[in-house]
Amino acid sequence: MAKSAAERKAAQRARQAASEEHKLELILDAQELAMLERNRVARRPGRDPYDLSEYITMLIRQDNVHLQQAIENLEKKKCLKCKESLPINSCVCEGDSVCWVTRGWHELKLI
Repeated sequence: MAKSAAERKAAQRARQAASEEHKLELILDAQELAMLERNRVARRPGRDPYDLSEYITMLIRQDNVHLQQAIENLEKKKCLKCKESLPINSCVCEGDSVCWVTRGWHELKLI
């Protein structure tokens, strides 16, 4: 006997959970979608463009490399106020203009 739609969907979810791959739903506005389409084509001139999934995963991996480099550079420094090694997630001096937690986190944010 054939499986019902609910049984097939449950089996699909089980396969995805076991495979360590995750489906991500992404909502983009028209401008963002146009940029995505234009950029994935422009990154491979004269060849087939990156597929959407490949392009986004490469951007995530690139961002990870840049973030790790930024963190390594920060780890060589200390907070000017409390003298703790950077980066710091919380500090009793937070709010003080010299404390890294107050403004320094801008060094790691996406721009």
